[in-house]
Amino acid sequence: MMARKIVETDHGALDADVFAALHRDFNTSDLLVAVEDLDVGKGRQQWLRACLLRLHGMANHLINGAPQTVAGEETIWQLAEEVGDELDAYAANLSHITKLVDRLGRLRPNHDPMPDRGS
Repeated sequence: MMARKIVETDHGALDADVFAALHRDFNTSDLLVAVEDLDVGKGRQQWLRACLLRLHGMANHLINGAPQTVAGEETIWQLAEEVGDELDAYAANLSHITKLVDRLGRLRPNHDPMPDRGS
């Protein structure tokens, strides 16, 4: 196997080929968008936490016979579907951020290429 070309930078030694490829097509502002997405996600996490606690109260009452602690007009399945949809969207967003960060991880010199996660 041929040794990979390495370039020294202010932020460490990098795989020169990956570095060149990122220069061509990596938009660094995508990282700032990821930060904003995570900030928005914080509010959604609080909402999800509250919903999961309500789901627990409903399930605990229905399945374990515990006293009813949650009152509301929505059914347990409606709340579960809403939470599931939100979790799916959040997971997709995190997956996108992971792919973005993984591209920078490929800068590691003298390392086998990281598997492509479908980017």
